[in-house]
Amino acid sequence: MKSVKIGLVGVLAGALVGLAAPTATANDIGREGCTPGYWKTHTDSWEEMTPGELFSSRFRSGTSGALDGLTFLQALQGGGGPGVAGAELILARAAAAAYLNAAHEGLGYPWRRWETGLDGRGPLIATVRAALASGDRATILDLASRLDADNNLGCPLS
Repeated sequence: MKSVKIGLVGVLAGALVGLAAPTATANDIGREGCTPGYWKTHTDSWEEMTPGELFSSRFRSGTSGALDGLTFLQALQGGGGPGVAGAELILARAAAAAYLNAAHEGLGYPWRRWETGLDGRGPLIATVRAALASGDRATILDLASRLDADNNLGCPLS
């Protein structure tokens, strides 16, 4: 009888672990990310968009006007400078790479475009839009720094 109890406990524990696994893995989507430099030289690896697509088509423009007419490829080429306009260009570079990372099926990027990602990272598009809408240089640069760190996790693509 003792072995039956242990066996039943083992089966129940296994069932509970099996039930908990999808929730745990739903947010554990990976720790990979390719840099803006990778994406600007590997446009053939882009999924869901073209290099000429406007940055604002996915993220909207910021408050300074610096992003008006900016394509995804131009965003990846970088920029920056003083004030909110400079911060928006820095974020645009990191956000463009983050979007391409999140859109690529071959990457385990910790951000999702629409849903919450790894470690509670918010939805990428909404988070970038909120930072740009804030008009606050520090807020914009903080997010750019977070995205830059994730874009440098390591790129398995070649």
